Amino acid sequence: MQAEESLQAPPFAAGPSPFASSRIPLLVVVYAIGLGLFLAVEPTKPWILMIVTALVALGTDGILRTHPRAVLEEDIAWTAPLLFLPTLMSLGAGLFLEDALTGYWALPGIVIASAMMGAMLYAEYISVDPYGRAYAGARFVLNLGTFFTAFAFYAVVYSFDVALVPAALTVGLISLLLSVEVLRESEADPVRALVFSAAIGIIVAQARWALYFLPLESYLAGVFLLLVFYLTSGLVQHHLNDDLRGPVIAEFGMITVLGIVIVTIGRVFESG
Repeated sequence: MQAEESLQAPPFAAGPSPFASSRIPLLVVVYAIGLGLFLAVEPTKPWILMIVTALVALGTDGILRTHPRAVLEEDIAWTAPLLFLPTLMSLGAGLFLEDALTGYWALPGIVIASAMMGAMLYAEYISVDPYGRAYAGARFVLNLGTFFTAFAFYAVVYSFDVALVPAALTVGLISLLLSVEVLRESEADPVRALVFSAAIGIIVAQARWALYFLPLESYLAGVFLLLVFYLTSGLVQHHLNDDLRGPVIAEFGMITVLGIVIVTIGRVFESG
């Protein structure tokens, strides 16, 4: 039955290409200017980044509502799950660049972050239509953006020396929200998706708690938490797709071992 449903035509007509509109480039320019202002002003003004993040959220909502699907949606909050990634990416990239880059190095950081933001906005718009020819590519871009955003937050939580309990809660909440983006492709029921996302958030938060007893700092700790997030979200996604079988488990197992080896080697060089 599911296979027959997947072959049905989309319930709405294909609209104009998002590349024909100036809305996304305009929002990217606003984001780049706001991010540059946040990084340039000293001492740092957190309210600038908060305003930029709010503008990205509002702008993304407006862009998504221009999709042909919008006229068929009765739920006014249907865009909410699609806003988590652009909003968190805006906030996480700003905090990460503020911590990692100084001086003129901030300029290429702004360019890269803005390009990633543009790619994710286009991908979010395209992903609204699961029947579109570019849907698979859009999902790939969104997954990459999700993992980058997760790493940015994980590393920043360490770099800013956040206390253990608030750090674990922050990491868990960020992981929960980003998991919604990862799982929305596999789980149509928003309640079930939220439950699974909460489970992923709890596991990553526990991993952050466990890291308190391990000699990892900053980026290495961020890589370790990213590995936990990738493993848990990936396994849950395959479970929801009903294809969690031996080869898939073995693949995730090998990636986990490789990640642990990389973190261990990094720790050895860091100590040396």
